Amino acid sequence: MASDIDRCANASYRANFDIEPAGDIRRIVSDSIPDFDLLCAGFPCQSFSHIGPNGGLADDRGALIYEVFRILENRQPQAFILENVKGLVTHNKGATLSYIVARLEETGYKTYFDVLEAKDFGLPQIRKRLFIVGIHRRSDVAFNFPTPMPCELTLSDILNGNAERQYAFTIRIGGRRSGINNRFNWDCYRVDGKERYLTVEECLQLQGFPKDFLLVGNTDQRLKLVGNSVPTTIVREIGRQLVQIGVFDRDSKRQR
Repeated sequence: MASDIDRCANASYRANFDIEPAGDIRRIVSDSIPDFDLLCAGFPCQSFSHIGPNGGLADDRGALIYEVFRILENRQPQAFILENVKGLVTHNKGATLSYIVARLEETGYKTYFDVLEAKDFGLPQIRKRLFIVGIHRRSDVAFNFPTPMPCELTLSDILNGNAERQYAFTIRIGGRRSGINNRFNWDCYRVDGKERYLTVEECLQLQGFPKDFLLVGNTDQRLKLVGNSVPTTIVREIGRQLVQIGVFDRDSKRQR
């Protein structure tokens, strides 16, 4: 099952996975959600970003974490993986994250968090993100975040030329092209001595998506989608870690 309110995100999900997303999570009754083992959620980051409005849990977008609490409490899956900007760690002097972790643990989960960077997991992008992982207390296992791996891919490899930088800037939301000298530049690079902008396909590679992954919409809409996405290699390694420690083994699952 998937849930999103963005039309292009839903169409892209449909195109890649042949599943129709359920829509606004706030309108979905917990009991209507089929049994599942892993909840993955990226509640909107603008509320906690240093360059956003910083409204925190008072912002309607940041408040979507309450839907995560609700579903975990009512459905009790084996584990969860949450992602947000690193600014959540220091938001309100750390009180916001402490509150979120405490609520997650109240729903029945041992909770772990760390800030991981894309370039430490095989992607040539400077992108630090907070990951929060939870394992249900009925599973007698402990979780450690995956160790970094060498980044053998370079920005020059993705841009098919000699890029002046080894790593790309963080891919941001939207199609605003800022120019190479702008302090908020994220998509303009000097390659083989010439300035040029990232394509949507190159942004997807910087996030670790397969080359045949489809995004629906115009250029700005697709750049928004890829900017909202997560470094897929990090999530893959977290998932592998959960599998390896036996979180999803049959004996550890609740009786349904």
